[in-house]
Amino acid sequence: GIASMKKNIDDINGWLYHRIRMCIWKQWKKPKTKVRNLIKMGVPEDLAHIAGNSRRGYWFTTHTVAVNMAMTKDRLINSGFYDLATAYQSVHVNY
Repeated sequence: GIASMKKNIDDINGWLYHRIRMCIWKQWKKPKTKVRNLIKMGVPEDLAHIAGNSRRGYWFTTHTVAVNMAMTKDRLINSGFYDLATAYQSVHVNY
């Protein structure tokens, strides 16, 4: 119902940002590109090499510290991605 909408929005929002990180990670195709972009985003070199050369899947790798350090929620919002929780909060005052 309406009472549990805040939790639902937060869950969807978390999944959405994880999915966005995964799509960006997938676009970087080669390990060399992944490492280079992570370093550009301020991730320490050792963490960037571990994440960039990982043989795990896209979804798993976007749970790592390096990827979450590089692609923070604020950085994604500044890049133009939409935050559902903020939109919901602006419409519903009692959020």
